[in-house]
Amino acid sequence: MSLFLKLIGLKELSHQVNFKRKSKFDLVWLFSYLLELRFSRHSLFRAGKKQKDRIAHTRTVRNILSDGRINWQKLLCLIAARLIASLRPVIDKRRRLVLIVDDTMMPRSSAKKSELLAWVYDHNKGKTLAGYHGPTLGWSDGNTFLPVSFALMSTKSNDNLIGKIKTWDQCSLAGKRRSQARRQMNNVTVELIKVFPPNMSYLIPDFHRPPIFSAHYKYIRG
Repeated sequence: MSLFLKLIGLKELSHQVNFKRKSKFDLVWLFSYLLELRFSRHSLFRAGKKQKDRIAHTRTVRNILSDGRINWQKLLCLIAARLIASLRPVIDKRRRLVLIVDDTMMPRSSAKKSELLAWVYDHNKGKTLAGYHGPTLGWSDGNTFLPVSFALMSTKSNDNLIGKIKTWDQCSLAGKRRSQARRQMNNVTVELIKVFPPNMSYLIPDFHRPPIFSAHYKYIRG
């Protein structure tokens, strides 16, 4: 685990993603704690019930993850770029590198007050559900898959919006993310592709959405 954390250089990335919390808990500690829970098959909820010190750690993790000043979207992109740079020397040159767009439906049927909760259409089930869309951008060489960016999408229509918006300050990162969540998903997907540095040979959506092809074609044509 320590070798992996050193490889992605979390300490160097802290300032780039605006991680400026004044406490002893830094990004390295956060990732170590979350990876330890994952490999031990525990969730934050279950870990908080084990020991008193774990309860304190769980609260700290939740506070950090909900900090709207930290650019988690950029952090994932930077980590992915470093991992890909480490993998490139051992990838066969005959392989084609691709970006994969995955639209994940995140239903929240029991939620009523979640911010930006909306009625969104589930293409797999063919019906409208309360929840969010979660477009994810991934990188692959045919053997390895790495998530490189993501977004949380709500709805543009006020009529379909269930959860009220707490703030709309466009000067803050949290405000920009809320604005992003209400834009057209095709355009947001292209924005995610623009931010990711390495040039890819192909773009593969795992769902049938022609407007994404059209938006991406306009982007590569300038």
